[in-house]
Order: sequence, then structure tokens, then C-alpha cells
Amino acid sequence: MLNGMTRASAGDATLGPHSVSTETNTVRESLGVCPQHDVLFRVMTVFEHLQLFARIKGIPEDRINFEIDKILQEVDLTEKRNTLAFKMSGGQKRKLSLAIAFMGDSKIVLLDEPTSG
Repeated sequence: MLNGMTRASAGDATLGPHSVSTETNTVRESLGVCPQHDVLFRVMTVFEHLQLFARIKGIPEDRINFEIDKILQEVDLTEKRNTLAFKMSGGQKRKLSLAIAFMGDSKIVLLDEPTSG
């Protein structure tokens, strides 16, 4: 419910100054989520994943490559930039999931066992 994927049946919560119940889109735009299990597309590269989620998060096109380069360095995946997800180790997949969660300067990041694998 905190990530806006499921509507609460009663009550409310706030993430920062925003109500999860009434400001769902605002919450989603400032939120990053790293689920326990990888939700990666097997036939997409690291770069393609980050490019997709950069667009979803609303990063301007002229900043996407810069943001991808920055996040790849932060999670130590620069050398895997053009590697397909299914060819990566479990730890590398977790790093990519973390990079996706942090993409777009997320203000709040929900991490569900981010170091598993």
C-alpha cells in the first residue's frame, strides 16, 4: 500500500509530506522500489532496463544517458552495460534492481531484502 500499487481500504499513510491515499501519482514519482525477487526482463540489457525506468520516472531525454552512466558507476555495473539480464549473476541482478530503484533521484526507496543473492 505504501508504494501505491494496492489501494488501502481504510486509513492513510504519508511518505514525506504526501498522502498515499490522495496523492498516489506524486508518491509514485518520488518513490523507488526494489522488490525481494528480481523483476527483470531476460532479453533486455542493463542499459535498456535503466533507459526504460528512466523514461517511466520522467527523466528528460537529454539527461537519460548521464543518469545511466552515473547510476552504473554507483552500483559498479559499468562493465555490464550491454549485458543481457539473463546472463548476469544473482548479485549483479540485485545491483541492477537497486539501480532501477534509485533511478530518477528517488526521494524514498523501499528495499525488500536488497542484498539477497
